[in-house]
Amino acid sequence: MKPEAIQIIRDEHLAISAVLYSLRYLVKGMRKGEAPNFPLLRAILDYIVSYPDRWHHPKEDKYLFTAVQRRTREADALIGRLEREHNLGYPMVEDLKKQLLAFQGGDAKAAEAFFDTAERYAEFEWDHLRTEEDALIPIAERVLTPEDWTEIATAFRENDNPLFGIKPKDEAETLYQRILSLTPAPLGLGRAS
Repeated sequence: MKPEAIQIIRDEHLAISAVLYSLRYLVKGMRKGEAPNFPLLRAILDYIVSYPDRWHHPKEDKYLFTAVQRRTREADALIGRLEREHNLGYPMVEDLKKQLLAFQGGDAKAAEAFFDTAERYAEFEWDHLRTEEDALIPIAERVLTPEDWTEIATAFRENDNPLFGIKPKDEAETLYQRILSLTPAPLGLGRAS
């Protein structure tokens, strides 16, 4: 039986992937002349900043990566790469936010820059998620103890940050539902365009 933590991580990866797919789908449509859906684009970027960058990646760094490194040195280079990628993603999202504001303000060059950066970011993040699942998780499954997995699952299940009273999973779920409601069918729950 797979540890619960692996399913939690994979479920979070699936949600992140779905949001990235929506972003890429919107960009492809806009490149073909479809009108931009700025509220949806902002919601997608809010989700990426709120959940993967603020809650998901730091927990991988602190719990999953650290636990693997306690048990083996064989994944050091891989973990180093994944940690660098976590650090590279945030500036890309900040660029996307700035480009989106300029795009919404009517800057045609910003629109093209936003499209290119969005597609690069989606590919970058998908590659990152695949590497975690295809390369790191198999090592973790082999070397981690049940106690390690319990600690990781507890960290990922945690809903509250007592210092700020934030419920990150609730916040992420609210943003995710907003994205679904704004995304036109067949991908989301919104009206088909």
